[in-house]
Amino acid sequence: MPPSDSISMSAGRRMPTRTRLVFRRIMRSQKFVLPNNYHLPIRLRPWFVIFTLVDMIFLAFLGFTNVVHDVPVNDKVMHFVCLGLATGLVYFIFDVEEDARRIWIWRNAGLFITGFLCFVLGGIVSEFVQGLLPYKTFQLGDIAANLLGSSLGLYLSWNLERYYRHRREIERLYQPLDVLEEPTDDEGDDTLPSFYTRQQPRAVTSLGVQRSRLADVWDEREEVFHLVDGEEDEAEPPKAGTAGKTR
Repeated sequence: MPPSDSISMSAGRRMPTRTRLVFRRIMRSQKFVLPNNYHLPIRLRPWFVIFTLVDMIFLAFLGFTNVVHDVPVNDKVMHFVCLGLATGLVYFIFDVEEDARRIWIWRNAGLFITGFLCFVLGGIVSEFVQGLLPYKTFQLGDIAANLLGSSLGLYLSWNLERYYRHRREIERLYQPLDVLEEPTDDEGDDTLPSFYTRQQPRAVTSLGVQRSRLADVWDEREEVFHLVDGEEDEAEPPKAGTAGKTR
């Protein structure tokens, strides 16, 4: 196989696929700054905010209207699936900066926020609110289905994010130094802060310059021995003929 073909094949393997690029863009997170320029170590993923809003509108439409009776699906199964999906989306909204992950409360901030929003508000409080409507009846089975679905969604999303973080760390750690980084990697830095900060590639010194430096290592003898060309000539011993004439 010619060298050009092998180089093109290796470059093709390194280039991320379109699906991978889309996934990186979706997983990008932005800094979350409160008023008065107060910074929190929590980052938000805008795409998951949009996905969660769409899902919440759909859940509100099913929960606060009478349309759910026309859907040929078991009510408990619908509660299980919808709350599981909503919990997974809510969990992926929040990301924590790597410096703050050393602190236990910030490292598990996504779990706490997701648990309060999905388990307490979405799984329990929402059922009591729906029970106040005239065409809705309060059922403990709906709460149980909500909590089970939220538990499964939180477990799956937590493991998926852990796997994604682990894969990103391996890619950054074992990335070859002679490979030019794709422009999308700079954008991907916001997705998941890494333990290892990427360094700028150093300028590679040519082999000829290195050899010349090694060959001319004793050119610094003027500074070491305080000698110049004139002093070297004066330091040479007189020849035999010259010594006889002086006598």
